[in-house]
Amino acid sequence: MWDRRQVLASLTMISTIALPIQRVGAQPAGTMPSMPGMVMTAQDCIESCLRTHVMCLETERYCLEKGGKHVMPAHLTLLADCAEMCQKTANSLLRRSSQHAAVCIASAQLCDACAQECEAFKDDERMLVCARTCRDCAKHCREMSKLPI
Repeated sequence: MWDRRQVLASLTMISTIALPIQRVGAQPAGTMPSMPGMVMTAQDCIESCLRTHVMCLETERYCLEKGGKHVMPAHLTLLADCAEMCQKTANSLLRRSSQHAAVCIASAQLCDACAQECEAFKDDERMLVCARTCRDCAKHCREMSKLPI
């Protein structure tokens, strides 16, 4: 029976052999620098899309409870569309769809439109948080659209 040291030594040896050789400075597939020293991954985009999906659904409910100008049909529809598109984008990335770039671009456009709409509520912190979340997702989706998956 193997003891812990033997297992760890074997795993270390296997991982060093199994690691793909990369050229110096090359980015792994599905990654992109988002800030100096940082690498954007498909997982980052998936998480951003899922955060935005939840945020838009919660904001839609908030708007229904708030009433007034918050319940304008076009505004509620845009929140719902953004939430759905973000979920579809995350699903597309999880499936490693060959069409992920088209889906990501569409998601970025919807997120930008949703953010612009939410920013119109300048005195409502909840709406401004939703706008920031959508802007962040749009940025991730635009970056991801340029990457192979």
